[in-house]
Amino acid sequence: MPGNGGSSGGDVRRRYVPALLDALFPGLGHLVAGRRRRAAMFGIPVIVAILLGALIVATSSLPRLAATLFDPTVLWVLLGLQLLFLVWRLLAVATSLWEPSLPRPGRVQVIPIVGIMFLAVIAPQAYAGYATEVARETADEIFADPSPTALAGLLPSAEPDPSFLIPASASPSASASASPSPTGTPAEPRVNVLLVGVDAGVGRNTYLTDTMIIASLDPETETVSMVSVPRDMVDVPLADGRRYRGKINSLVSYARHHPRQFPGSDGTGFDVLRGALGKLLGLEIDYHAAVTLQGFVNVVDELGGVNVYVAHSFCDPTYDEYGFTRGFAITKGRHHLNGQQALGYARIRKAAGESDFTRQARQQEVLSGIRDSIVHGDFINDPIGLMRALGQTITTNVPRKILPDMADAMSKISREDTFRAVISSPLVASGFDARGSIQIPNLKRIAALSASIFAENGKLPNERYRVAKAAGGTAISGGVGGCAPAKPKPTPKPTPKPTSKPTAKPTAKPTAKPTATPTPATPTPTPT
Repeated sequence: MPGNGGSSGGDVRRRYVPALLDALFPGLGHLVAGRRRRAAMFGIPVIVAILLGALIVATSSLPRLAATLFDPTVLWVLLGLQLLFLVWRLLAVATSLWEPSLPRPGRVQVIPIVGIMFLAVIAPQAYAGYATEVARETADEIFADPSPTALAGLLPSAEPDPSFLIPASASPSASASASPSPTGTPAEPRVNVLLVGVDAGVGRNTYLTDTMIIASLDPETETVSMVSVPRDMVDVPLADGRRYRGKINSLVSYARHHPRQFPGSDGTGFDVLRGALGKLLGLEIDYHAAVTLQGFVNVVDELGGVNVYVAHSFCDPTYDEYGFTRGFAITKGRHHLNGQQALGYARIRKAAGESDFTRQARQQEVLSGIRDSIVHGDFINDPIGLMRALGQTITTNVPRKILPDMADAMSKISREDTFRAVISSPLVASGFDARGSIQIPNLKRIAALSASIFAENGKLPNERYRVAKAAGGTAISGGVGGCAPAKPKPTPKPTPKPTSKPTAKPTAKPTAKPTATPTPATPTPTPT
């Protein structure tokens, strides 16, 4: 009997089916069971919350919503709402399971009740809470405050060493460098970010910023300008008037090793690099974002790959990193690249016809592909995996509060609204001295480039730097592979010996013995 803890078909329909429906949507089970007042009590608040959420989604872009999740206040509110929703669902399910008009459930019925509570209510809600907690931890990793003390513990002290710093009195006059460009109107300021690719992957003990791209967002004209800086550039002016004699890709590491040479620095070295490149281009660069090599691979893979357009095919038989053992080759056309392929495409520089300058242009193309993937919503394929990859990949000082506006503006900018340039000849002159292969900057020409591509707010950059419209057609996943010749097999010499001598001896002796052996093989004693 139901009252004695038994179960019946009627009890299942009256107790468990409404409970399952309430687990799916609070109040739905009560509505099916005819308890309309209780259905309205549980269902109406949920419907109002869904409508408000739908309104927010309809009036915001996906990138903006994703960027909002980095705000700690938003994350704590989400965790609180999820806890409230869990309690609300449990109450709705419980009032169906323990409906006063039904017999009290017995001990046998406790098992399915617990199963319903866990599988239909607690487990899905726990996963949502876990995803929110991962987002919170990722945000704390990406937007961690600089810790000079921690950095000092990782790097040996080497004070003082001013040999790579030229005093301001020995530097060229200020007129040779770019004058600061307007950073925008008070309502729509231009946002300048230094994007840095750090050569600090697996098996590396250096910290070189081999990729340096200044990206500038103009919200008023809804355009983005990007300029790549060659890693071997030397004698770059610093923000305080001095010059750095070393290669610019070593400045971050140098500043970390010699913090007393840079009073007021936060100890990360990135602020020193931002100041130097800002002085070079005449920009106020307040923000940076640094990406490691392996982290770049993980992020692209979590996005499901990126689409790029390859202007011409090339082959580098010497590239043997990150999954490639026989070089790297790619054909002309549109390609869909995974993380390892995208990294190889962005790093190759020793192929015929390729150099640091062509590599910088390819890096900008990969960045455009990543931007396209994010805008198209590819980050929702595996949000937890992507968040973990981002947390292990990126460090930045961009304020969380401006991320949603930046993401929303970026989502409105197409590839045709992007302007790209690479600082190459005649803006730099190649040379070689004790510092190795170097690029000597022409400050006046670099200043002219900066004025052309980082135009005043409300004005479009020079059309010569506009990115051409993407070629049509479907991106292919093939056309990427190795190109180094296969190693020859060491078998040419041993083969003649087995074919000459063994053929002479086996033909003589084996034929004699086989003819003699059959006689004993004819067993004459068998009649016995």
